[in-house]
Amino acid sequence: MRNLLSILFILSSLMSFSKHTAEDKIPKFDSLITIFEAKNVSDSIRISAALELAWLHRNISPDNAYLYARISEDLSKANKMINQEILSISYGGIALRNKGEYQKAMKDFMRALDKSVAISSDEDQGYAHINIASVNIYQENFNEAVIHLEMAEIISKKLNDKRMQGYVMTNYGRVYQGTGLFKKAVDNFNDALNLRKEDNDIYGQVVTYSDFGKVYSEIGLYDEALVYLLKSLELNEENVDDSDKMVSTLTDIAFIYREKGDYDKANFYARKAADTSVRIGAKHMALNAFRELKNIARLKGYYKKALKYDDLIEAYQDTIFSEEVRMKLAELNVRYLVAQRVKENEILKKDQELNQIIIERQAIITISAFFLILILGLSIYFLTIENKNKRNINRKLQTQKSELEIQSTEIQRINHLLQAKSQDIMDSINYAKGIQKAILPNWSNVKQLLPNSFVFFQPRDIVSGDFYWFKMIDETKGVLIAADCTGHGVPGGFMSMVGETALEYIVESQKVYHPTSILEELHARLSSVLRQKNTGNMDGMDVAVCYIDKSASTLDFAGAGMSMTIVENKSHQIIKGSSRGVGGVSTFSSTETHTFEMGSDKMFFLYSDGFADQFGGTKGKKLKSPNFRKILEACYQIPVKDQKQFIKTQFDSWKGEEEQVDDVMVIGFTL
Repeated sequence: MRNLLSILFILSSLMSFSKHTAEDKIPKFDSLITIFEAKNVSDSIRISAALELAWLHRNISPDNAYLYARISEDLSKANKMINQEILSISYGGIALRNKGEYQKAMKDFMRALDKSVAISSDEDQGYAHINIASVNIYQENFNEAVIHLEMAEIISKKLNDKRMQGYVMTNYGRVYQGTGLFKKAVDNFNDALNLRKEDNDIYGQVVTYSDFGKVYSEIGLYDEALVYLLKSLELNEENVDDSDKMVSTLTDIAFIYREKGDYDKANFYARKAADTSVRIGAKHMALNAFRELKNIARLKGYYKKALKYDDLIEAYQDTIFSEEVRMKLAELNVRYLVAQRVKENEILKKDQELNQIIIERQAIITISAFFLILILGLSIYFLTIENKNKRNINRKLQTQKSELEIQSTEIQRINHLLQAKSQDIMDSINYAKGIQKAILPNWSNVKQLLPNSFVFFQPRDIVSGDFYWFKMIDETKGVLIAADCTGHGVPGGFMSMVGETALEYIVESQKVYHPTSILEELHARLSSVLRQKNTGNMDGMDVAVCYIDKSASTLDFAGAGMSMTIVENKSHQIIKGSSRGVGGVSTFSSTETHTFEMGSDKMFFLYSDGFADQFGGTKGKKLKSPNFRKILEACYQIPVKDQKQFIKTQFDSWKGEEEQVDDVMVIGFTL
């Protein structure tokens, strides 16, 4: 009795459960394990201990966390404790999310949401929506994340739950950070910080200061990032002492000092992160710290030390792998034992029910035996007649089967022929893709003239009707062209090759460099090659031509059916070309050549209409040009080296599960 009372006292002093995503001060593992392994405690106490152990292990050992969550779920089901069951499912999902098993985590969070709806628990529903949003953020499915955050926001306001509102604002900030809208991300982190200060949520403040540090670090504002990261570290050390969060912050600080070139400070914080993670057994975090130490050692020229860190990293990777395997086996064993116990109980219950039935019906069995024998005799008689009929039917079916087999063989032969033809066609198209790829200029050649440039090129099909073309005239001058041909796929691919060949002749052979003259010559060349006046062929292309003179810091632009956008000081200017492209039977519409000064404060964008015409978003509508140019304004705010990935992320996020409707090409450059 004394042992049981002491266990209850320890548990009551330790347990301060957080709802699904809450982050409270970590109690001691050994006390919880003592409670969990004790033989004379009730299932409800063991469930509470297992839940707390699952929460504490969520970052430092997700496999352990998942094991404890599953044990708690099984015990909760057996004892019909629905609230603890929902919490167990959520903690299991958090462990899976931290392991990177996002689909499995999503299934657990959806289960938690369904059960929360079934018992009309608003609080559980709110946190389930937040957890689902977090998985979508990890996978960069930002539109889906926003849907669930909006649901959680409604619930948090209904309950006037500031802690839940803090989580909602935090995750909104991470959505905006993931989409490159850093100003909105900072605004939402500010809202989260204010809510957490009002609620006196110290650990929530630790997390939010860390979020500030990460977003400022991502946009290269390292001094501002350090202020917030050091504040997070100070609050953590003074009030919370959450080691796994501390390790993450220390590693981020080390990265910033390494980027600033202060290798001694970087080494100090990375070393502290490594020591702490080793001390608490956080092997995944230790790996990140050792990798940072290895990078610092190489930059300082300590190559032997870097090799030692390589050995440590490899050893930790091997250890983690072997532990993961053991924990998976342990989980399977626990699930097997629980399942076996349930089966044994079910069998015992059924045996008792059967014995009772046998006693009650023993008198009926003797009478029933007589009637059974009579029925059996009649059955044999009728079965004999039925079998004779079946033999006749089987003979007919066998004949039909032979005929079907002949037809099936013929169908298979035709399918093989169709597959062979289809493969021949695909081989030809893939070969055409190789030819088109070889014709497109290597972007490294463009970077010789424009080092601060990128191209995002994503055909809808195997070959593309969009193409870009470049010619270096001398060390400081060059011609850069973007084109969008009629159609896409194979027809567009043929047109792009015709256009590229024509440009080689016009610019390379004829030395025509003036943008308007290039467009006029290209129109005449396409009309001639395709015999458009005689055949009535209307194929053509929209084209944008840029003549770049770095020595004079000028750019001459002319467009036919294609525009150029210049972004400067968070605003944009559209430079329109003529209304019609080149090619077709109609005469060429004259277009003006515009001249602009180039500078590092301006970003020039050429693009086809594929991005703006793409369907997507939550309502499956077209993006349209005004929204596309907002993306270009946001792209301007980040370093050029990251802009191609930013454009790709924005396109994939908008498109979502929709089919790509057209070829997509975006070119950006500055001095």
